[in-house]
Amino acid sequence: MILTVVLATGAMVVEATIINVAIPTIMREFAIGPDEAQWLSTGFLGAMVTTMLLASWFERRFGPRTTYTGALVLFSLASLAGGLAKSIPLLIAARVAQGAISGLVQPLGLVVIFRVFVPSERGRAMSAFGLGVVLAPALGPALGGYLVDMVSWRAIFFVTLPLCMCGVFLSLRHLPGREPNTLSERFDVVGLALIGLFIFFLLTAFTLGHVDGWTSLTFQFRLGLCFIVAMASFGWEMHFQHPLLQFRLFHNPHFVASALVAFAYGLGLYGSTYLVPLYVQSVLHYDAWLSGLLLMPGGLAMALSIILTGRLLDHLAAHQLIVMGLLCFAASLLLIALVGVADSFVVLAVLLALGRVGLGMTIPSLNLGALQLIESPQLAQASGTLNFIRQLGGAMGVNALTILFSWLNERGLRAGLIASASLEEAFDACFAVVGIAFLLAVVPALRMRKSPISPEGGD
Repeated sequence: MILTVVLATGAMVVEATIINVAIPTIMREFAIGPDEAQWLSTGFLGAMVTTMLLASWFERRFGPRTTYTGALVLFSLASLAGGLAKSIPLLIAARVAQGAISGLVQPLGLVVIFRVFVPSERGRAMSAFGLGVVLAPALGPALGGYLVDMVSWRAIFFVTLPLCMCGVFLSLRHLPGREPNTLSERFDVVGLALIGLFIFFLLTAFTLGHVDGWTSLTFQFRLGLCFIVAMASFGWEMHFQHPLLQFRLFHNPHFVASALVAFAYGLGLYGSTYLVPLYVQSVLHYDAWLSGLLLMPGGLAMALSIILTGRLLDHLAAHQLIVMGLLCFAASLLLIALVGVADSFVVLAVLLALGRVGLGMTIPSLNLGALQLIESPQLAQASGTLNFIRQLGGAMGVNALTILFSWLNERGLRAGLIASASLEEAFDACFAVVGIAFLLAVVPALRMRKSPISPEGGD
């Protein structure tokens, strides 16, 4: 059974990051710039952020077997569409579809484990699940880079199809159906639509600002729509009986601190994973396989770090490990940006691995540190909300860093820098921004000291 969950989730985790090593090749084939290419990652993440809020409702309404089987079939169709796409709009649409389905499936792994395994077996099941999910993005970029160089960028959309087909077979055979006595809650259609519109307007507003100008009417209008939809979403979710997002959790200042760290974590994880392959392929002139291989030691280091952090949490406070992890990641990117040591493959791989060790220390500590501050009835909603904020940080991070990179590169070219120097300065600045964001995240992390209070209460 655990193999079923790992295959399904692993296939979708791989597709979340494997595209990054192929983006420079796709940009050349379709003659597009970074502003358009970033939607291959941002579109996936934005759609995933929206639909992951529906995971628990689908599990209760249809059961794990039907949810997994249907999602894997749809994900396979979206992957085929991406691999066969002849235009960039169709390719982006396929990525959005992949992201939407991925958001539905990824949060269900732990739910299924808790339903199927008895308490004495859950620890081993969760370890196997966690290791499989962490190793998928560690190996994905290297595999993707090899396929891009040896076959075609289109192959990265086909590589997970065997996993999906095996997942469909195993889901039908091993996963449980819907529990007969489960009460079906009313589906929050309005909340889903409002949250989806908010994410869409937010991600597109700043792209329009960069293209049309920050004083343009199109930017101001889109930003105004974003604000209106955000207020409408807040008002609706506060009064709906079973909201997708539980805004009352933010009455708890400790949870607010956790949310800020989660947002920074998503920005750093997905932002760096997007920037590094672009950097090494456009500035250091690595091929796709070598750029993917560069990320592999960091992925393996992250997996090991997560395992070791689980043991350290028995002896150290969660917020202490979070601070250590944030500082490791910040040091990694600031060294890459400011010291000028990135010309060496080995040194760059070591620095990236240091950052991944920091991320590995942060994520289990963040989950534990945030949830131990919440009363039991709110745990499920708190976990889902924290997941949402982390993924939103990833989508917004890729979006904002792409815009910042394009602006800095254009400014460098206007200032008379040669193309390679302008690119390198722009990348260094983006790495430094992410590093500084992690340094700033230390402040809310220090607010996460264990002090259980009601989410309805004050400090």
